[in-house]
Amino acid sequence: MRQLFKPISIYPLIYFRILFGLLMFCEGVGAVLIGWVQEHYIETKYNFGYIGLEWIKPLPGYGMVYLYLLMALLGFCIMVGWRYKITSFLFFLAFGYSFFCEKTHYLNHHYLIFLISGLMVLLPAHRKLSLDVRRKPDLEIDVAPQWTLWLFRVQLLIVYFYAGIAKIQPDWLATKSMSIWMSHKTHFYVIGPYLNTDLMIWLVCWGGVLFDLTIGFALLWPRTRMVAFWVAFAFHIFNSAVFHVGVFPYFMIAANVLFFAPEQIARWFFRQKIDTRAVAIADIRVPMPQRQLAANFFWIYLFFQLTFPLRHFFIPGDVNWTEEGHRFSWRMMLRTKSGSMYYRVIDPVIQEEHVVWLDDYLTPDQRRELAKHPDMIWQFAQVLKEEYQQKGIDNPEVYAHSSLSLNGYPRHSIVDESVNLADVSYAWGAKLWVTPRPEADGWPWSKRLSTNASEIKN
Repeated sequence: MRQLFKPISIYPLIYFRILFGLLMFCEGVGAVLIGWVQEHYIETKYNFGYIGLEWIKPLPGYGMVYLYLLMALLGFCIMVGWRYKITSFLFFLAFGYSFFCEKTHYLNHHYLIFLISGLMVLLPAHRKLSLDVRRKPDLEIDVAPQWTLWLFRVQLLIVYFYAGIAKIQPDWLATKSMSIWMSHKTHFYVIGPYLNTDLMIWLVCWGGVLFDLTIGFALLWPRTRMVAFWVAFAFHIFNSAVFHVGVFPYFMIAANVLFFAPEQIARWFFRQKIDTRAVAIADIRVPMPQRQLAANFFWIYLFFQLTFPLRHFFIPGDVNWTEEGHRFSWRMMLRTKSGSMYYRVIDPVIQEEHVVWLDDYLTPDQRRELAKHPDMIWQFAQVLKEEYQQKGIDNPEVYAHSSLSLNGYPRHSIVDESVNLADVSYAWGAKLWVTPRPEADGWPWSKRLSTNASEIKN
């Protein structure tokens, strides 16, 4: 505990508060201006919530537009440090609400922002160079506990390293998904013709593994830190230019600065010279119960972040196919899926069949994602079950017919077409009604997944 509460300069927290607030302001305004909010929340007739959290629904009308503009305003308040504790907490709630009410557009960087925004609420990032200090000078402090900085550093290290572990798989190393992505980038100005070359694709795939596995540790080591930062800078700018991944590259660049020594950050961004000896002997007045609570939170949070992303290793099947354990696991850009599907709804009494196409129900983006995710396929089957019950059909049977290609392999149904999904209860982990990946027929659990499906048909 003594090391966790070792005093450090507060300037890294001040720096990150300002950059985080600025980026969230830009993210909120930009999402509205480019129509992203309208496309994913307003133009939809149905929204896919996270299973167990389906009660979280988007705001009606233009409510989500106003919410994102509110988040932009809250980001600005965080940046200038106005009523920081309140505005950072409200931002955390608002961003979490927008994140959990629609999973069609799940992105790892949205999950990371959600986590970081929650951590920001707990930290004293407003106690210097803020409007709160101008309003109440007694708030100002010059030092903070060391754990407040290391919490960010370790979180970033986990994101990078686990992204590297996830890339150690045959399809990625064989450049399957990257070849498909790069084939759609040839129209880019100047760099387009060079992106879809064997050398570039190989460098991106194998270089990505090496980068993710080593960059966090290189940022930690003072001797390699500066070179590692500029390598990471180039890496994220490349991703921004080629893959258009929103605010994430700039968020990571800003966050990577936190690996530098606090006195360097103070000198570079605030033109302040820190007396490290004075900082080392500074007294951090935190009561013992609060210290114990902070230390417990630190270790529990890190334990969760270290273990939860690995859950897919304990679930039979290929996570790239089944999606079991994919979300919240820092598995980034690992697979390319394309597919289509429709449903059949049958009245079991008169055996009347209704073919349901999805154009009248879902947006193009939702239809694309639905065909890739078994949990969404099951969720929409429950929607159809309820709809046809309201039309007077007792116990309608709902069957999903899908055709999916993973990383360019031949198409295959991702769900058992003979299983009545209206009669299936959702369970976490491997599911008998999800077909095994075709290339995985030799896996020891493949036979178990593909047989005895009749147990859940009736």
